Amino acid sequence: MAVWFALFGTAAQAAGVDAAKSEIAFSITQMGVRFDGRFDKWQGDIDFRPDALAQSTAAIDIDLASVDLASDDSDAAARGSLWLDTAKFPVARFRSTSIIAAGGNRYRVAGRLTLKGITRDCVVPIEVTADAAGNRVAVGSFTLKRLEYHVGEGEWADPATVADDIAVRIRIVLSASG
Repeated sequence: MAVWFALFGTAAQAAGVDAAKSEIAFSITQMGVRFDGRFDKWQGDIDFRPDALAQSTAAIDIDLASVDLASDDSDAAARGSLWLDTAKFPVARFRSTSIIAAGGNRYRVAGRLTLKGITRDCVVPIEVTADAAGNRVAVGSFTLKRLEYHVGEGEWADPATVADDIAVRIRIVLSASG
């Protein structure tokens, strides 16, 4: 599900994604009740250059089997063929196509998101700040239409049962030390 960006100032500054402080999370509503989840395993290859956005790139791979809905039964169902089908499609991928300034510390990261073998355009608005330790922090959110990716098939395809909108939240921390 998703899409996610860590940042650094110039090409000369090395930085690495601090996965322990970063998160890819989501919320989905089933029969009016909101459920929160996250992905525990993912990798990011980010090259963000605020002074040269045309050369900036973001690539994220999410291990879909690492879905965590805080319930073993829900996790198993989410991995199944009606939802994420992790046996057939183990990884979701995002590859940026452009990153543009949106004013202040805000950016729009456009790219292609592949989920369950379906690739669609996706835009993630992010805001970049620095934490007390000097790390760059990118925070953003976007809405994913699950039915466009065939997530929740069969009895679960009815948006009256499970909302079509999935709210995806990202928080990516890039360590200042690299």
